[in-house]
Parts: sequence; structure tokens; C-alpha cells
Amino acid sequence: MEEDGIVDLPMRLLIVAAILVFTVPVVMGVVNYYSAAADEEQLAAGVNYLKQQIKIVFAQGDNASMVVRVSFPYGTDFVKIGGKIGTADAHLIKYKMRNGVERYTVVNYGNLGIQMTDNGKTLWIVGGTYNLVITKMKAPIDLNGDGLLNDYYINIQVRKV
Repeated sequence: MEEDGIVDLPMRLLIVAAILVFTVPVVMGVVNYYSAAADEEQLAAGVNYLKQQIKIVFAQGDNASMVVRVSFPYGTDFVKIGGKIGTADAHLIKYKMRNGVERYTVVNYGNLGIQMTDNGKTLWIVGGTYNLVITKMKAPIDLNGDGLLNDYYINIQVRKV
């Protein structure tokens, strides 16, 4: 009777199990990394799209308005748009994925920074799909320091359904 096959089979199964124990976590880590990177890229693309739509509304006349649908991945920790008019945050869109790094982008039209607000405060949203109302409004204060009340800002709100 041949006894090599009896010893050889358990040894082969042990080797296969050992290989799986080491490779499965590595493969899962790579998959998770690329999934997180794809979500981060989707968030950045959504913010960039919103930024371009804000520039389009700002380039139009008084009280120009547009409804924009934007989507952010569900792992989005926050997207903060603008702030109180006249502050440094009013020019920024800040965004962050869960367990990620906070990033920001400055919204400007040529060399002019576009100030954005949600009725005097920062618009704070999380992952999901939103209809945002973007409206160009005349500023009640002098934003660029030229002594004239001819400045504009963007009011941005989540549209109520």
C-alpha cells in the first residue's frame, strides 16, 4: 500500500491554508484602499462641479439663480460651503471623507474671490444627493474695500422639496 499520498495531502492543504492566511488580508487591504481613493475622487469631482456652477451664476446679472443637483459619496464626513460674508471662510469650500484628510478649494472668478453664504452662515452638508439653489445677490457691505456698495456674493441653500 502507498502511504505517500496520505501524508502528502494534509501537507498540501496546510500549505494552501498558510498562503491564504497571508494573501487574503493583503488583497482586502488593497481593495479597501482603492475603494477609499475612488470615493475621495468622487467627492473632489462633486466639489469641483459645484465650484464651476457657482462661477457660472456669479458671471451672470443681478439676482441670477440656478438650481444644481450635486452628489457626494455616502462616506463624506462633511462639505462646508462658505461662511459669514466678509470672513476668510466665505471664499472656501471645505470637504472631508470619513477617516480622511480635510481639504479645501478657493472659489474665485478671475482674481476676484467669490464669497458664499447660506443666509449668513456656513452651509454644512454630508454625503448624498442635493438640489442646491445658487443665487447671486448684492452685498449690503463693501466687500472689496473700494468704498462702493457695488459688490456681489452667492447665497447657496439646500432646496426644500
